[in-house]
Amino acid sequence: MAGEERIAAGGENIRDDELCFLGRGEELELYRALRAELLSRWPNTELRPRRTQTGFAERYIYAVASPGTRRIKGAPEHYVLLSVVLPEPSGSARVAVIAEASPHRFTHHIVIGSAEDMDGEAMGLAALSHAFALKRGGGR
Repeated sequence: MAGEERIAAGGENIRDDELCFLGRGEELELYRALRAELLSRWPNTELRPRRTQTGFAERYIYAVASPGTRRIKGAPEHYVLLSVVLPEPSGSARVAVIAEASPHRFTHHIVIGSAEDMDGEAMGLAALSHAFALKRGGGR
């Protein structure tokens, strides 16, 4: 798991997987809560931080969290975008945007604007994506 801490400007300890949330206090707190929720459900998860997002993987990425930088209709000013991949569109009203990234791989973008948004529906979609990633990887 990527968990190396650094000292950010202002003296705050920040982990590698949090760097894309630097300077975004509300989004950082939402990300930390989302990370804790995902890791409590799937403790073997590996964090894969990148410049603009952090992936959650068990061999293959099953979820991605990124700061809410684009305006999505109905989204609050500060949010974390949780992206999950499913083999078909979910039909969930919680999904803000669905894009077919490749055949039979639909990326679902879910707005997480508060801790209450990490509800059974959002985490249920993450669970489906987790199962899809494990199936893709042969259960490894």
